[in-house]
Amino acid sequence: MTYSDISHLHHCFLEVHQKMATDTRKDCKGAIFFCLSGERFNGNLYAEKALELGAAYVVTNSSHISDERILLVEDPNNSLLELARYHSNIAPCTFIAVGGSNGKTSTKELINSVLSTTYKTYATPGNFNNHIGVPLTLLAVNAETQMAIIEMGTNHPGEMRVLSSVFETDAAIITNIGKEHLEGFEDLEAVAKEESELYLMAQRDGAMAFVNADDPWLQNMSKRLPKKISYSIKDKTCDIYIEIHKSMPFLEVSVFYQQEKMGDIKAHLGGDYNASNIAAAVAIGLHYQVPFENVIQGIESYVPSMNRSQWLTSTSGLEILLDAYNANPSSMELGLKNFAQLEGKKTLLLGDMLELGTHSEKEHKALFELAQELGYTDIYLVGNEFKQALPSFPFVFENTSSLLAWLDTHPIDAEYVYIKGSRGIAMEQCLDHFALT
Repeated sequence: MTYSDISHLHHCFLEVHQKMATDTRKDCKGAIFFCLSGERFNGNLYAEKALELGAAYVVTNSSHISDERILLVEDPNNSLLELARYHSNIAPCTFIAVGGSNGKTSTKELINSVLSTTYKTYATPGNFNNHIGVPLTLLAVNAETQMAIIEMGTNHPGEMRVLSSVFETDAAIITNIGKEHLEGFEDLEAVAKEESELYLMAQRDGAMAFVNADDPWLQNMSKRLPKKISYSIKDKTCDIYIEIHKSMPFLEVSVFYQQEKMGDIKAHLGGDYNASNIAAAVAIGLHYQVPFENVIQGIESYVPSMNRSQWLTSTSGLEILLDAYNANPSSMELGLKNFAQLEGKKTLLLGDMLELGTHSEKEHKALFELAQELGYTDIYLVGNEFKQALPSFPFVFENTSSLLAWLDTHPIDAEYVYIKGSRGIAMEQCLDHFALT
């Protein structure tokens, strides 16, 4: 039995022009197929299927298949990480690592939009930011890539350390520390410890760290960083300061660099939290010598998609803010506070916040109480977590289908609607109630 080493895997990877596949339901022809495995799946079971579909090579640890296209390894999952490490080590581009509890995907997209005005960039597609997504993103970097923006996510202790070991970075940013994946982390201190791996990564690699000075956790965690650039929407003395003139529905801001005004930006994003994301993108753009007019162009040309901070309009003139890609207590709180700034009658359609473990009931109750304190009266909730937390509240629905059935006979009477919830609740299905322009 002969195992393939990483240099041979990389040779095969380049031979197929970096075409990767991990799912036989997608295009495998001419690709190098990795038989990845997890708690609920075993990719080795699909090795022969991948060969039948025309894969150029199949990376597996199953030795019973006799085919010259088989690349035998001890563990395909580890081999994927090793291949990504090998490839990134010889890639001639600048790497930027993006992590944090909230806003990392939007921040990554804004950074990419800014840098792509001046450089050839590649960024993590969607939020493909886990132990599979990060190596696949690194393996998509090619000889033409000048800037690679790598989003890094985590839902349990130790994952960020693994991801940060796969490549060396030139810049690192943690967007904030918030109540994410509490089922795996239990408390904010555990979240902060996990996310701090990005700052340790920056120290290890001599990279520049970009620090959100408005986050007290990050302020404290970054004290020993030798190379850092600060940004803020509150502190005018930071390297980058964003002055907010209008927050909702769309941000209008002024940008200051080392207390000198650079200019103004009108974005297609709303909310103070997105002003922080813009500040991060501005800081990175200016650090990498993107002309400020290009920075403005990059920010102003970015239009949210994929159920993130999207403004939609119904044929009746109703304005809908769809932010249903994900949710946790921190992002929900910020969202409700910013949406409350709008003048006019507002309706909330909120889905469960998942992966909160023993914190779920307390956090869902607290969110509902916050909504009431902010003056919201037209509130509809979806999911079992809200049901358990608020058993006496009459407008808690089992799923979006049940809510839609109610809305069919009780149409929304409002000027603005906010739709948000965790990915597993699929709150974007509520759009079926509206005729959109």
